[in-house]
Amino acid sequence: MLGYPAIVPGGYHSGMERWVFRATLAAIVALGAVLRLEDLGGPSLWLDEILHLQIARSLVDEPWLRFLTGRDMGGTENGGLYYGLQILGLALAPGETGVRLIPAVVGTLTLPLMAVTGRLLGGRLAAVAATFLLAVSPLHVYYSREGRPYYLLMALALVLLWTLLRKATRTAVFTAYASCLLAAYVGLHSVPVLASFAALSVLGLWWSRREHALRRSPYLHYLAAALAALALCYGLYVSRSHINVPTFEKSEKQLEIEAAPGFKAPLSGKSLEMFLASMTTSGHPSVLTVKRSWAVLALAAVGFSVFVLRRPGETLATAGMFALPATLSFAALVSVGRWYDMRYTSSALPAFLLLAALGIAALAELAGKALRAGTPERRTLLTWMAAVVLLATLAAPNLAAARADPYRKLDWRGVARFFDAVALDGEPVVVANPWPRICLGYYLRPLGREVEFLHVWETAARARAVVDERPMGWLLTAGYGRSNEVRAWMHRFVPVLKKREEDLALFFFPDLATLLRTRFAAGKGAVFEERFAALGRRFDFDGRGLTLQGRGWSYPETNQQGTTFQWARGGQAELGLPVGRPRDAAIRLRALPFAGSEAAPRRMELWLDGEHLAALELPRRTWSEHRVAVPASAWSPGASVLTLRFAGGGPVPSPVAGEGQGEGSGRAAARDPGAGNPRGLSVAFDYLEIVP
Repeated sequence: MLGYPAIVPGGYHSGMERWVFRATLAAIVALGAVLRLEDLGGPSLWLDEILHLQIARSLVDEPWLRFLTGRDMGGTENGGLYYGLQILGLALAPGETGVRLIPAVVGTLTLPLMAVTGRLLGGRLAAVAATFLLAVSPLHVYYSREGRPYYLLMALALVLLWTLLRKATRTAVFTAYASCLLAAYVGLHSVPVLASFAALSVLGLWWSRREHALRRSPYLHYLAAALAALALCYGLYVSRSHINVPTFEKSEKQLEIEAAPGFKAPLSGKSLEMFLASMTTSGHPSVLTVKRSWAVLALAAVGFSVFVLRRPGETLATAGMFALPATLSFAALVSVGRWYDMRYTSSALPAFLLLAALGIAALAELAGKALRAGTPERRTLLTWMAAVVLLATLAAPNLAAARADPYRKLDWRGVARFFDAVALDGEPVVVANPWPRICLGYYLRPLGREVEFLHVWETAARARAVVDERPMGWLLTAGYGRSNEVRAWMHRFVPVLKKREEDLALFFFPDLATLLRTRFAAGKGAVFEERFAALGRRFDFDGRGLTLQGRGWSYPETNQQGTTFQWARGGQAELGLPVGRPRDAAIRLRALPFAGSEAAPRRMELWLDGEHLAALELPRRTWSEHRVAVPASAWSPGASVLTLRFAGGGPVPSPVAGEGQGEGSGRAAARDPGAGNPRGLSVAFDYLEIVP
């Protein structure tokens, strides 16, 4: 299985000089370092990073023995090595940068290791291709910039593969023992990697049974190292928590988790698509496969098919370190009743990219021979040019995703600043589960803001009781809940902030008028005035004016003509108008009544701070523009609330409880407003503005 000469297109003595090869690798590693180290502290931390940062800080002064025994380390999934490296990073840099510094450094150092492993397997061309694939891999960049242990799993999986590919030496045996020990102290998620290494060591024993006496075989050492590490994992993580004990009998809790809105079954088609995307084009959990994903998968298949004939043992080991960790990770998720996420199968990435690199090398070599360039030097040059074309076509586009994906996180830092600007002292925050409390609380502390968080544990009845006992406050939901019950109930109140990331939604109770009146009375009205001014004193109903929209709105939509609009639902809808100093003005709007039934509204009344302004007749099945003069005496100082009431055709259906509103609802449509729709729609609005 070991000791075969490396396959190099054109041979070892090709026209490409050794220093050019090294310079190319150095440039690729430099590119990878920039992707991993640039602006580490820019994106906010998310829930898991914050939780484990707090655990790491609590362990700073603990004796080293605690890191070895793993006792009371904040859970049953992560080991002492993970927390020790976090403590080291925090000692070198503060805050978000310190949390992610060691992952970025280790992620960068994994690139030259990939080059060494690629050359062992397929020569210089495979080494360059594999290193570039890993350097721009969105998944590898994503987890090299996150304070979680998955960067270590990918690095250790590659080290273990390297020991399988190189000649049997004392260095390889020592590396295997050390790597398995370190993997055990990374955390529970090392088990699929260690089990895969053990299985491949058994295969190596069988493969080399004629070359080595059993007791002297390096694979016996590899197997012993893997089994010892697995036993340590059992003692550190599985024996201490029933949550980590595999069982395929579904408990009530597992059934409850499977009913959660965001649950992704590990063996579903969507999860398998996400897995393929993570291996090829994406580091973000929500992105599914594209055509390039299938092309890279085809490259890996070609690489396996060609090189399994040239170097069967090494190629099978590489394929095994891809397929086995992924398969075992899926099986583990099923056995403990968890949903799928890309991070759980990330350890399969290095081996997969090595197979894809072998495919590039094989196709490039075939292209060089097919072009019949004459001299070996020209043929080698054409081979490398073909490889560059393949990399540029299938891998270089990943550069954009590798740069963007780490920023596709909710900006909790910005959410905290916004909340600090609009919330009054003493106002409580009602949360459905601990997720938003932990994240918002973490970023409020540096601002000196103390907030009372009231947990209702995803039960609308509890939330209703809490709100009924308080004059005003906030409702906040974010992250993955096991029910949409409380989130749906929160939509009865005033939406103030929504984000697609982590499904964040912030509401105010009891109503929009109270929100504006109390903010301006406390000197915090500038936030709303600045927001309204930034909108040009105009609502385009595209989600940007959410902080000024009250009850009664659906989500923004776009019709086939590209017009963005928003439906008002039920009997009335509200808008906040922070106009500042009262002055004569006019309200201009463009509207279209719902025409799906005889009960559709035919008239719209405008009320400003409870005073009637005008009644407008709405033509059926066509957009109409209207202008209503508003004297200075009608405006309230600071801000007014415009109420739009709809009537005329009969009783208007009440809003559907829990219907999403505004920015970040995650729902959109591209249909013509006015068509039949069962959502209790009243009037669609294209724009509404305040003009002189």
